[in-house]
Amino acid sequence: MSPATRDALLRPLLLVVLLGLLVACVKVAVGWWNGEVSLVDDGNWLWLALFPVLLWIWFRYFSIFGCNEPACLLPKDEER
Repeated sequence: MSPATRDALLRPLLLVVLLGLLVACVKVAVGWWNGEVSLVDDGNWLWLALFPVLLWIWFRYFSIFGCNEPACLLPKDEER
């Protein structure tokens, strides 16, 4: 399998996993904010700690603001 094909198949799968984890993190964060969830029960502190990390991963690798494609990047300055 070529690297391009592997990346094309793996990227959507990773996005689905990441969004599923983000939904779980948001559920715990909202429950904690409303006082419905205790952080010491069932490792909820882990979900709350993972929330900013997962947001950064989504923003950096999957969002349009973290795009590394040549069409998204600014042109390089020409040296004189």
